[in-house]
Amino acid sequence: MEKETLGDFRIISQIGRGPLGDLYLGEHKFMKKRYAIKVLPKELVESEGFLARFEAEIGRVCSLEHLNLAKVHTVSSHNGVYYLVTDYIADPYGESTNLSSYLGSLNKKLTEEGVFAILRQVAYALDYIHTIRFDGRTMFHGALKLTNILVGKFKEDVPHIYLTDVGLGNVIGHGKVLTRSLVAVAKALELSPELTGLESEKRFTSQDADAAKMTKLQRSFLQNYAFMAPEQKLGSKEGGSPKSDVYSFGILAYFLLMGYLPEGYFKMPSSRGDLTRDWDLLIQATLRQSPLERPDSLTALLEQIARKELSDIEPSIDKISPSPSPAPPEPPPAPKKVEPTSPSYGYASSTVLSSLEQRLTQTGAVSRVNPIKKPEIHKPEPQVAASEPANVSATATIDIKPSEFKKPEFEDNPGAIFQTPKIVEPYKPQLKEVKNVEPLMTEMVIIPGGEYLRGSNIGARDEKPRHKIVMDTFALDVHPVTNEQFVRFLEVMGSEKNADNNDMILLKDSRIKRFGGKLIIESGYSKHPVVGVSWYGAQAYALWIGKRLPTEAEWEVAASLGKEDRIYPLGLNIERSQANFFSSDTTPVMSYPPNESGLYDLAGNVYEWCEDWYGYNYYETSLHEPFNPKGPAQGVYRVLRGGCWKSLVEDMRCSHRHRNNPGTMNKTYGFRLAADVK
Repeated sequence: MEKETLGDFRIISQIGRGPLGDLYLGEHKFMKKRYAIKVLPKELVESEGFLARFEAEIGRVCSLEHLNLAKVHTVSSHNGVYYLVTDYIADPYGESTNLSSYLGSLNKKLTEEGVFAILRQVAYALDYIHTIRFDGRTMFHGALKLTNILVGKFKEDVPHIYLTDVGLGNVIGHGKVLTRSLVAVAKALELSPELTGLESEKRFTSQDADAAKMTKLQRSFLQNYAFMAPEQKLGSKEGGSPKSDVYSFGILAYFLLMGYLPEGYFKMPSSRGDLTRDWDLLIQATLRQSPLERPDSLTALLEQIARKELSDIEPSIDKISPSPSPAPPEPPPAPKKVEPTSPSYGYASSTVLSSLEQRLTQTGAVSRVNPIKKPEIHKPEPQVAASEPANVSATATIDIKPSEFKKPEFEDNPGAIFQTPKIVEPYKPQLKEVKNVEPLMTEMVIIPGGEYLRGSNIGARDEKPRHKIVMDTFALDVHPVTNEQFVRFLEVMGSEKNADNNDMILLKDSRIKRFGGKLIIESGYSKHPVVGVSWYGAQAYALWIGKRLPTEAEWEVAASLGKEDRIYPLGLNIERSQANFFSSDTTPVMSYPPNESGLYDLAGNVYEWCEDWYGYNYYETSLHEPFNPKGPAQGVYRVLRGGCWKSLVEDMRCSHRHRNNPGTMNKTYGFRLAADVK
């Protein structure tokens, strides 16, 4: 790069290059933490339609959080340079190593258990990606290959695997990714642009070819092409589907087992003679020509292989004899048992494929009518906005609607090997029926509907312009949720993860600890607000208790009542005797005076999660859509309000907006709940 800095990051070195952009090791100038920074190709950024794809796709890429995915923390642009900031995945030596480099560094081939451990982590990540849906479409990786699989720390000789570049093909454009790969090869071979059909890319002919460099570029292109599914090679408009990832997974499995890519009439893994599992089943299930005939769940397919060894199963499908002709002169002889060392080959007959489909369907690995679906959480139906502001009557009741509440389903975790010694059986929480655990309800204050002012003309840019909104009547908890309230919820859940496997609370950053399987609150902190809670944890608690998170507009209206003299919840100014800020720890709820509405701790103590996605320019939209604004339809961050115990006085303002990734958990984040009013 021409400059040593990019936005808030200091560039240390370049660690990779590919069709999706150049990869750098960077360090945040203030936090001093290292990240991987992918700079998107300038010519692609300037291409037609890029910005539209970027805005539509990048939000869903940043929303992914999984044990085996390199987390995308933020996306930004600086002087026309678009870049993504992701986790820096380092191997035991502190270097960034992909699976291709790792395999090349080994002086021996992978064991069968080593192959299974790697594939299981990849399958676990891909199945998670395939459960995510946006705008009616299911997410998929689209570019799975050796160089997009990073190797992290080791545990018991097994590497922790991370997938990168998830969904970036959709952002950049799958056609342009292939074009850049072809240009890279043509540049090394010094081909004429007219021969490649890339007349617009005349720049590459000015460079000299280098034999070592040429080989590397050729491998990059061929690997990118070899791992593509047939429908991707034919130029699918969508760039593929989740079933394309299944095909790429089959190519990966074959390469790890055999040491080369499957081409033509290739041998089956059983020809090795030293394998104990039915890998032929996996290869022929995943490498089907038609996407509809490929398995839906890779994890289920691997579990089937893990349960049975080769001696326990039927003969391999390539060894099944075709059906005899209708009227043979005499019955054909019975097929002889084939020894494990005998070679077998891909591309079975129609009879073979029918047998494969029957076996997969019986074991549950394939289900054409019931694909994997993300667990659904039913929220309370939103109240229809009234044409006129609602008046609060003496008979107004708070509408607390119990919602469908799901406990997490515990599955075998491929990452468990990194958490417990191999000689000790991994801990699996036992789901026991919890009886007589009732939530501790919080008193609520009713905020009347009507016209209010929100925003500020003297605050930060994202608080402008100050404008009118019209709100329906709603109710808000008088104080944030406390440790003694949240611990009951964790006892019912039996885990710190929700039904979608998202972390709800980070116990090491909270005052709730787990000893001997029991949850214990630190002495003296029962009445303190719970901290270390993610947005997912706040939302799950709201569903359990039958309430909901407040919208950003509801929170600000409750804090200021839309009045000019309410810069802070208690007036034009605020003192440390009125709120807990610029201090060293949380305080018990209701330790400071309430505001005019009777609500406590709206300023300081803990930041409070809101329901809304954060939008920097959203107030310009809210200005024209003033009825019960609920924030942008999608985004990267969720809104937090109110400041915390370590904040400065500026953060205490009613109009101050804070935001962070919904999965973020720290010692300053808590929440309170809202409800509709009938």
